[in-house]
Amino acid sequence: MNIADHHVEELQKMAQRIHKPAYLMNHHGRILYTSHSINTNPELFHVLRFFQNTTNHYFSMIHSKQSFSVFPVYIHEQACDYLVIPSFIHPHDQELHAAIEQAVNAMSIANIKQHLTKQSTQRARNEWFRRWMEGTISSGQDVARLAQMFGLDAKISYICIACQLDQPHHFTCLIEQQIVLDQVFDLLESTISHCPFPAFLFVKGDIGIFLIEETGNWAELSESIRSFLKQIQILIKQYVHRTISFGVSLTGCLISHLHEGYSEASDALQSGHLSSRSEYIQFYQAKDVSDLLKLIPRKDLTTFYELHLHPLYEQSQADPSLLHTLSVYLETHCHISETAKRLCVHRNTVIYRLEKCEELLRISLKDPNATLPLRLALRIQMYLSSHSN
Repeated sequence: MNIADHHVEELQKMAQRIHKPAYLMNHHGRILYTSHSINTNPELFHVLRFFQNTTNHYFSMIHSKQSFSVFPVYIHEQACDYLVIPSFIHPHDQELHAAIEQAVNAMSIANIKQHLTKQSTQRARNEWFRRWMEGTISSGQDVARLAQMFGLDAKISYICIACQLDQPHHFTCLIEQQIVLDQVFDLLESTISHCPFPAFLFVKGDIGIFLIEETGNWAELSESIRSFLKQIQILIKQYVHRTISFGVSLTGCLISHLHEGYSEASDALQSGHLSSRSEYIQFYQAKDVSDLLKLIPRKDLTTFYELHLHPLYEQSQADPSLLHTLSVYLETHCHISETAKRLCVHRNTVIYRLEKCEELLRISLKDPNATLPLRLALRIQMYLSSHSN
């Protein structure tokens, strides 16, 4: 029996014994399971923060005149869910409390067992992810195997988002820091189901990493991501009383280049910290030509490359030296002697090949307006080759 069925069964058994409905709520205010189909009082969510500890609570709402009895159901030492009964259970009613305590103990034991198993699985999962992002795991087969284990699709590009708590203004001990981090990562995990796109969460030290599937138009996607992250910032401030910042990669990356997305997200996060900002959402800024090329659809890059180099590319099937000579010539800033030196050929050979290139491309290599598209096309060729997947 899975934990959901177990908890529902315990709630229903207890509800029958005490003749009252009940529901299990997590410490973020989300209802997990109910014994009956019941309407919850919206006012209850506003008082959640007042009973986030390990003692029983009894209170009434002023406006609705609704009474509640709340009993903690342990997950581990620092966290618990809450069994909520929309009725006043008198502390001295031993028969009712015995039934409630039996259900609470059964659900606590199941929670603790599940938490220990989940912790062990997450530690292993996060360790494998850390090694992947740091380049320890790089072979195509190993990466594909890891991606499959994590539930990632090799054909889908993922936006990488790195997040970290902003530094507090007061000193906190290591134990307190770890408790806060556990609360934050638990809260982040609970937000995945509310993400507008399929998402995955990993943890690397004190940094959380979201992988979000790249779908649709980038402008719309980035706006949806920004809105989602702002909601997380509000939740963290409300429940943990801390602020959190985010760094977002430039575009989505296939799993074979996911480390690049992680590097961009980390760089964006770090740039915000260096500017002494807090509670920010920083998108990675393009810094070189390769970054700019990532923003252009692959089919458009291929079209541009073929438009300017296709005649030469066809010829290079028979004589590959032409394309290579042109590439080296432009790389050496159009110096014929340096080109000949690098290719280990005679200067006249270079001149002959370049004249052949001009003939096929129908341009003059002495015209800077003509060579600029060629330089860019060759750079695109390098980019497409390195991102062949």
